[in-house]
Amino acid sequence: MPSKSCLADAFGRIRPRDRAFRLLFLKCSYLSMRPLGGERAMECGEFFRDYIATWEGGLSRDPDDAGNWFAARGGAPALVGSKYGVTGAALTAYRDGAAITAEDVACLTIDEAVRIGERLYYRRPHIDRLPWDPVIASLVDFGWGAGPGQAIRLLQRMIGVADDGRIGPVTIAAYQKYIASYGVEEAARHWQKARDDFYRLIVKKRPINAKYLRGWIRRSAYFAPGTAWWKRFRLPVGA
Repeated sequence: MPSKSCLADAFGRIRPRDRAFRLLFLKCSYLSMRPLGGERAMECGEFFRDYIATWEGGLSRDPDDAGNWFAARGGAPALVGSKYGVTGAALTAYRDGAAITAEDVACLTIDEAVRIGERLYYRRPHIDRLPWDPVIASLVDFGWGAGPGQAIRLLQRMIGVADDGRIGPVTIAAYQKYIASYGVEEAARHWQKARDDFYRLIVKKRPINAKYLRGWIRRSAYFAPGTAWWKRFRLPVGA
């Protein structure tokens, strides 16, 4: 968006007697450049940084967490840990198959974690083809833990299309129709329920994960309509 100084330079070339026109032009220029409602959506990179800082701790080497184990090709599983929610498998995928050690995981920075999120959990699975709204933001967060394929399949089951785990024209059209029918807030409530039911099913199948359930449910609720996050998802222009 042009700065005030740039616009002022342009106005300076208009003759002084055109003062009324200059004032009208200034008003119309800023109104046309301002998004509807004077707000913008939280950008993807901002979103990743926000939820990593909020929900992901530092280095974890909990042996009960399957994501903390990593097996290089042909090797035995090793407890390399995870950091900022990034597993050894995600880190090696981001680094084009490079061998990953516990030290590599421990040295991961939050900036790299954000880049991993954007590439592996948003763009590579083509979630970026869906409208960027609070439902899709929560879907991306869910995929951070369950995997983007699982997140896409859960969404597809919710909107009533084949759950193949791929984002294509059918899924995009079905999601747009779903939002048109229910609205973003109601769709977000449906998604929250689907997400919570998935977590409960995990615990039923693998009871050792029961100790994580409360945190998973709280994290799901964090993205619900009416929460502080929901209000922050729409940011004032210039924030």
